[in-house]
Amino acid sequence: MAFVEIGPKIKEVFDNRHMKLTDFADELGTVRQNVYRIFRKRHLDTGLLLRISQVLDHDFFQYYSSQPEEHAGQNNLKRMLGETEYQKQLELSRKEIDYLRRIIKLMEDKTELIQQMEHKQYS
Repeated sequence: MAFVEIGPKIKEVFDNRHMKLTDFADELGTVRQNVYRIFRKRHLDTGLLLRISQVLDHDFFQYYSSQPEEHAGQNNLKRMLGETEYQKQLELSRKEIDYLRRIIKLMEDKTELIQQMEHKQYS
């Protein structure tokens, strides 16, 4: 098994995703400066590497295997997380989106009501 410097591998996949650095940092729950440090790291904590794998949808653990897989992606990510964990995360994301849509609708309704009240006040 060859020695792997994981930071440059992460940078390579990140560059190929055409993702904004700020968005990547936000999804990791960190700041841009720490992302630059990650790109220079030789080793990473497995928890952080798992989170990076999730955010970039790429199996970085394959580089540590004696038989690297030819392709990474959603199927590898599902295997890493386990099918049930993947489904739980997907369901939570769907619920969060639904919740945010309801908040937006309430805010739109409130804005409309305020506009109606202002219109009546000046009429």
